[in-house]
Amino acid sequence: MNNTDWQQWHFFTVIARTGSLNQAADALGVSQPTLSRHLQSLEARLGQNLFDRSTRGLTLTAFGASLMEGCQQMEQTAQALERRASGQDQALSGRVRLSVNEMIAQYYLPNILPAFMDANPQLSVEIEVTNRASSLDKRDADIAVRMFPPTQLDLIARHLYDIPLGFYASQGYLDRFGTPTTPEALLEHRIMGYDRDKQFELGAAQLGWTVRNEDFFLRTDYMPLHIALAAQDGGIVGTHKELAESLGLIEIDVGVKLPDLPVYLCCHRDVVHNRRIRLLMDYLADSLPQTKPGFLMHPLPHDRS
Repeated sequence: MNNTDWQQWHFFTVIARTGSLNQAADALGVSQPTLSRHLQSLEARLGQNLFDRSTRGLTLTAFGASLMEGCQQMEQTAQALERRASGQDQALSGRVRLSVNEMIAQYYLPNILPAFMDANPQLSVEIEVTNRASSLDKRDADIAVRMFPPTQLDLIARHLYDIPLGFYASQGYLDRFGTPTTPEALLEHRIMGYDRDKQFELGAAQLGWTVRNEDFFLRTDYMPLHIALAAQDGGIVGTHKELAESLGLIEIDVGVKLPDLPVYLCCHRDVVHNRRIRLLMDYLADSLPQTKPGFLMHPLPHDRS
């Protein structure tokens, strides 16, 4: 099988996964007409349709579905080869891709990454900001900072430290609406809730509370907006203790201790010996536990014109 054949099988796998030529083209970084031509060429060579077309997208035919397991095995083998080849790379130039959640990206990385870039100007750092777990198998990222212990056996994880959590509000909000002292009273206040993200619901269940996202009157999955709203007297937020206090928010004691948030640094075992990946991992392992969250604000230079 030549390179073109493997590329077409790869395209087929991504189209099947997304169910859309447009979405698959975006994921693959090719144009939709180019992808369509490759699919038509593959179907012509096989003599059968791989997909049923409709206004709702593409669905696998029975023939196409019968080929998926083999295609996924080829994809996994190719990904493993790429990881292992990358793991042997000892160059201190090139790119490293880092995955972090919104809170780490907004309040922690700005305080430490400039120094790393100054010390390593030959490196390019790409940062994926997502509250979901990026796939280290598929090289969506080389390194991930996660707030939960990884369960995959082929990942190497290092527990860095724990972040204390608490409930916080501005003094202005508390002056207007009072300070709750019990869990029941807390739930009567305007708490920053999530929209589709279920982490508050799951965390509340661990504390014996029955809370749904729909119970909150102010909801967003964008966590830095929780902080900004709380700082502007918008309500009560459950968040990082040191961050909240650095922004002048007041801790609320309702008689319940929130569990600490663990911070893990993860990479795939196939790339752990890559020199530039190791360099950034070691820097994050040393720097993150010492980082004071918040913004480092520097005055703008005076206009000398």
